[in-house]
Amino acid sequence: GIQPNVSPDLGRIVERAMQKDPAARYQSAGEMRADLERLKRDLESGRAAGVSSRTGGAGASAAASAVKSVAVLYFENLSGAREDEFFRDGMTEDVITELSKIRRLHVFPRATVLPFRGQTVTATDVGQQLKADYVLNGSLRRAGNRLRINAQLVDAKTDFPLWAERYDRELQDVFEVQDEIARKIAEALRLALTPQEEKALARKPTENPQAYDFFLRARGYARRMTRLDLEIALDFYEQAIELDPSFALAHAGLAVVCASFFFWHEQDEKWIHKGVEACERALELDPQSAEALAARAMLYDAERKFDQAVRYARRALAIKPDCDGAYLTLGRSLFRSDQLEEAAAIADRAVEVSGNDYNVHLPYALVLERLGRLDEAGELRRQQTQALQEQLRQVPEDARAWILLAGNHTKDGQTETAIRELQKATSLRPRDPII
Repeated sequence: GIQPNVSPDLGRIVERAMQKDPAARYQSAGEMRADLERLKRDLESGRAAGVSSRTGGAGASAAASAVKSVAVLYFENLSGAREDEFFRDGMTEDVITELSKIRRLHVFPRATVLPFRGQTVTATDVGQQLKADYVLNGSLRRAGNRLRINAQLVDAKTDFPLWAERYDRELQDVFEVQDEIARKIAEALRLALTPQEEKALARKPTENPQAYDFFLRARGYARRMTRLDLEIALDFYEQAIELDPSFALAHAGLAVVCASFFFWHEQDEKWIHKGVEACERALELDPQSAEALAARAMLYDAERKFDQAVRYARRALAIKPDCDGAYLTLGRSLFRSDQLEEAAAIADRAVEVSGNDYNVHLPYALVLERLGRLDEAGELRRQQTQALQEQLRQVPEDARAWILLAGNHTKDGQTETAIRELQKATSLRPRDPII
């Protein structure tokens, strides 16, 4: 037995090391060392659970219950395959979503960590820039249906790893890996999960790994908006739904593509009908799906039903504050219905939350221009230019980004630069009506 004067946390480490079942033991010496080092620091600072229980220290209890912040960096794609960028991005974003289900954890939204994607930075650098307590980073290698994922949680102040793990799994285990990473981080940060949080973490978007793969690819293409990109996204979403008809997020994504087709390319009612049908199915499967509510808002905006669009976009943001596309639709609907002051009031928040989603800046810049606030509008366009340049560094084949960048350079009087950018867009999508 464990001696009564020994920290309960040390007892748990010893018990885990001595488990009869090999799978329940530490899988590496590094993992055990990280636990021991963390316990040592906690004991020295008076925050360990054992010290708290023996001394009744209120400060220790408060420290344990305080909200802790984590920045999840985009995993490094070690496979080198361009197509695996979609999987890497989706995997990272879904880990962010999983961790966001833990109430006492503040997780920085996708947009906040996007600027670090593909960059070589230390946890200390990220912690200083974002004021994050901890940083989760790692790498992903995919070969056929095999996945190798390395992840580690690092204290941003000391650059010391609190937890690290390597997962060699089948693609079908990807949700279990996401779930386990979230639970291990909660454990490393001494956050006890509530039954509701346990249930939320256990919920899977789909049981079909191939459907999930198609969904991630579709989402990547849909964020662009040229006709060809939307056609590819539509095909991937439909394949995902064919494999799993109960995949609510895929139905919501399909609705987004339909709204984009109607708005940008083809004012045919068939896109509205198809999109509404997909939205209704998504909400039937998951009534609290922020993505489905945001998609419905997009369809209302496409139909010029602006009050409904605003209402649904706000409902989506109330459920998920960084919901993809919600702030874009909200700003666009407020602008098109002349609710300019309402749009201007949320412009900063919209851009902060949406980060490198370069589409979001445009309606809010137009709002500020209409209100005569030209300096603020110019600053938004400058931020959009930075977001566009970052996107093109990562995805040089994004034709729409080249178009918008050319537009901004034209406004700045950089005509020759703009012409080169438009030629690049034309070479990428020569038959696209937007171009």
